[in-house]
Amino acid sequence: MKTTGIVILVIGCLSTLGGIMGTIAGRQPNFAGVTFIVLGAFLMSRANKKKEEADKKKQWEQGTNDDKQ
Repeated sequence: MKTTGIVILVIGCLSTLGGIMGTIAGRQPNFAGVTFIVLGAFLMSRANKKKEEADKKKQWEQGTNDDKQ
């Protein structure tokens, strides 16, 4: 999911850059790439959160929970 997020984020950045360049050239503003940026950032964030949750679960299962200090 993290790799997909990175790919979508890059596509969104390129699309937004193209939209900005098109707007400068006098075309209609098209910033649909921002949607892909938000989606890519969400997927990357969710992947990182799932990894943290899995690590905490693994620590809990092993009985080495360091949060109780």
